[in-house]
Amino acid sequence: MNMTSLIKKSTGLAVALLLLTGCAKDEVGGVSISSGETMQLYAVTNVSQEVKFFAGDSWEASCSAKWLTFSPKKGGEGANTITVSTTSTNRLKAMRSAELVITSGGKKRTVTIKQKSDYAIFDAKEFSYAPEGGTINVSFKTNLNENELFLYMSTGMEDWIPELKGDKGRTRAERTGRIKQLTISPNTDPNPRSGAFFLAMKDTQGNPLMLDTLFIYQEGMSDGYYSIDYSADGRVEQLSKSTQGKGIPIVLMGDGFQDRHVADNTYSQVMNQAMENLFSEEPFKSLKDYFDIYAVTAVSKHNNFGEGYETALSTVPDHQTMGIKMDTKSVMDYVKKVESIDSLNTLAVVILNTNIRRGVTYMFYDKDKNPPINYAIALCPVIDSLKSEMFRSVLVHEAVGHGFAKLADEYVRSTEGSATETEIKWLKEYHEEDRLLNVDSESDPSKTLWSRFVSDPEYANEELGAYEGGWTYYTGIYRPSKESMMRSNNAPFNAPSRRAIYNRVMLLAKREKPSYEEFVAFDREHKPTVWSYESRTRQSEGERWHPAPPRIIWRTW
Repeated sequence: MNMTSLIKKSTGLAVALLLLTGCAKDEVGGVSISSGETMQLYAVTNVSQEVKFFAGDSWEASCSAKWLTFSPKKGGEGANTITVSTTSTNRLKAMRSAELVITSGGKKRTVTIKQKSDYAIFDAKEFSYAPEGGTINVSFKTNLNENELFLYMSTGMEDWIPELKGDKGRTRAERTGRIKQLTISPNTDPNPRSGAFFLAMKDTQGNPLMLDTLFIYQEGMSDGYYSIDYSADGRVEQLSKSTQGKGIPIVLMGDGFQDRHVADNTYSQVMNQAMENLFSEEPFKSLKDYFDIYAVTAVSKHNNFGEGYETALSTVPDHQTMGIKMDTKSVMDYVKKVESIDSLNTLAVVILNTNIRRGVTYMFYDKDKNPPINYAIALCPVIDSLKSEMFRSVLVHEAVGHGFAKLADEYVRSTEGSATETEIKWLKEYHEEDRLLNVDSESDPSKTLWSRFVSDPEYANEELGAYEGGWTYYTGIYRPSKESMMRSNNAPFNAPSRRAIYNRVMLLAKREKPSYEEFVAFDREHKPTVWSYESRTRQSEGERWHPAPPRIIWRTW
């Protein structure tokens, strides 16, 4: 069968779960399961389902399977719900099962959870190409029938990969499939480009379930131009001046921008758009008057990144790790161009002159220094375009969430399992320093760092609680909300994150630590108008795929 017929554009890969059994209405040992005593999950990672039950007394739940996580783990009498999620793809040749045991009043009730064994795996994880392009064979293994397996690609790739030919076997036994003669067209643009292929199956509603991903990266082609005029290099412009408190400095700069980009005002436009993006999300949006925003001109010799090219900050998109490397000393040299600021307690924001999709934040901290070092560098390319939603949201996630507010990621990575005791100990130490206040190791919502929000009727519409999975770990770490700016980039900051941002602004600008009541009074007037993930998705432009979640890197200075 020709694989070309299976190519689809994907605007997001939804995951779903199939519940196989009916309700068990009888009550045993004080626990009555209303959602079924057996359920079957798809083979992929991060699918979830709810176990609904009634408990006649307080209860606890347990499950020893490492491929499952569930939350909450305990609760009180009455109607309850446990959300069960897969933490890994089942790549075995047989279905696997586990038992979720709910104990109440000394009696136990068991829900059997099974995970199917359908799989499809690329033989490679990533291919990189020179600007001239090339041809390569892509192969994969699967046990799915030909009418069950689908190949998707991220939007826009059809413009530079015009030919996809190949076939796959017709039996359910394990076999090898190939996409033959995968041709990458020459990239005549100076910007590198990236995309991905997804192997997927579909659920009963026709939604694709991602089984594996293959990343494609291609370098940009230089037009031969290089800068000769460096007279503007190091020039400082104040874009916004504080009118309240002690001005909090943010220093913007770009990399991969040449003298021609300075001369035609492209550099200035990028810096101003970056400032606008930074202050596009509450509560930062309503706190702009507390900040002094500077733009420092950094003139690069080339507008390409990588081997053989020179840029002012030596940033290099690393397509092996989906990160960004840089010269931290060069960034600090440009920060110091701004006089009369505390450079070691400044947020530096670096905008890369490329449209590749990724974001990285380097955080530097040394509490033993006097004063403490609290410096951060947030890096973000001009993703898609200067006015794109992707550029805005990734920049907010990196610079405001990580760089300024010191928030943790609320997503999980497929390579991570459960947080260890050592990592939980580190997390508690970070909390003492007012860092990573949007994740906790406490599973009981009433005992989390954000417990007051959970019990506050004013925040009921945000559905705050303790959702397992955060700080990149599937288990052992809990986040406040299902979605947020620090999880998907496609939802506002949740209330605990907004409080962390507000408190840090007040601390730096006014040397005050606001009470909970003071924050709520402020937040009441400045809450996001669109807070749900679903609503933001409908309003956003284009498709939401990007090759890797934003990253955070801790460094000592």
